[in-house]
Amino acid sequence: MFKSADEREAERQARQAEQARAEADRAERAREAQEQRQRAAYLASPVGAATAAKEDGQLFFEIQLEVGRHSGSAGFGAIEGQHTTASSAATLGEIEKLGWRLEHAGYYFMITGESSTDRMFVSGENTAVNGVTMGVYLFRNTAL
Repeated sequence: MFKSADEREAERQARQAEQARAEADRAERAREAQEQRQRAAYLASPVGAATAAKEDGQLFFEIQLEVGRHSGSAGFGAIEGQHTTASSAATLGEIEKLGWRLEHAGYYFMITGESSTDRMFVSGENTAVNGVTMGVYLFRNTAL
């Protein structure tokens, strides 16, 4: 029931040591979880997927990258459109640095939506399309 000052101090130090161990364990688990999230994000990237395929000893690696986007709108008898492009050259270069060689490239336009409006003062419709231009790249493993 009654403890000496030395006993109380020893218990306090033991509690502090246990709290420090628990905090260190929490920090280690948080660090490991962060590393796992970063690894998953890397593997989801084109270069990360190429790295994983290379480590698995795959003979071929295929990736699809968005290289352009078109957004159009139709309304009140008029249509408008905007096209943007993005280069995938840097990504392709990074994949080749890993030991892959680009064998084939192809492109396609994928419609993601469209809108239409009746023409004013004439018969018919105007249609505006939304979509993305995708590049499909096939690489060969140079080590095999």
